[in-house]
Amino acid sequence: MNYTLNLYHPIPIIFKKRGILTIFWVINLIFFSVLSIFYIFQVGTLTQKIYLIKDYEKRLEKLSKENEVLEINLSKSDSLNNVENYLLSENFVRANPGQVKYIRILEGTVVTNK
Repeated sequence: MNYTLNLYHPIPIIFKKRGILTIFWVINLIFFSVLSIFYIFQVGTLTQKIYLIKDYEKRLEKLSKENEVLEINLSKSDSLNNVENYLLSENFVRANPGQVKYIRILEGTVVTNK
């Protein structure tokens, strides 16, 4: 008597089609889940970067205003230095408060004729 081991067991076609469909849907579910997680991660990152850009714009505006104030102060200090240098170059002398004498002009008379 010869006995053989038959490892091939025929599966009906209905079960074969169901198995393929099940595998197809499982793969689609995994693919959809991975894409959903990736989408949520990207939206979170995008939102974070938008808030950072708004913060940087506020800082840039603040620094621009400070820069304008500093430029104005620089021009004021430069103009005062220029006036002082001009006065020194024209031989003006600093007056002491006790040496200043004021001239009174009578009403209506500014110039007199000799």
